[in-house]
Amino acid sequence: MDPLAFISSYSDVGAGAILVGVVILILTGKLVPIAAHRRELERERLRGDEWKEAHGTSEQGRRAALEQNGALLAGVRIADKFYRDFLPPVPDDTTIPHMSGGSDVAV
Repeated sequence: MDPLAFISSYSDVGAGAILVGVVILILTGKLVPIAAHRRELERERLRGDEWKEAHGTSEQGRRAALEQNGALLAGVRIADKFYRDFLPPVPDDTTIPHMSGGSDVAV
């Protein structure tokens, strides 16, 4: 099909058809007034600002949790050093007789 013939077939469209086309575009949301478009852009910008603020709050909470975890880890290290230095070692499978395969039942 020739592109010129395709375009020329629409040259007989009257003003009524154009008006109907514009109304259809408006009703389907493809053609909106500039005020509505700007209003939607502003709404989306505000929504983006809300997300940025929420992200900042989330980051503050994450940093606080990270600092608390660091302090807790330091406490665990101190407790671990205390237990290793001052308490007797914890018996394992080889130092507990009944767990090493021996029997404490008299035969």
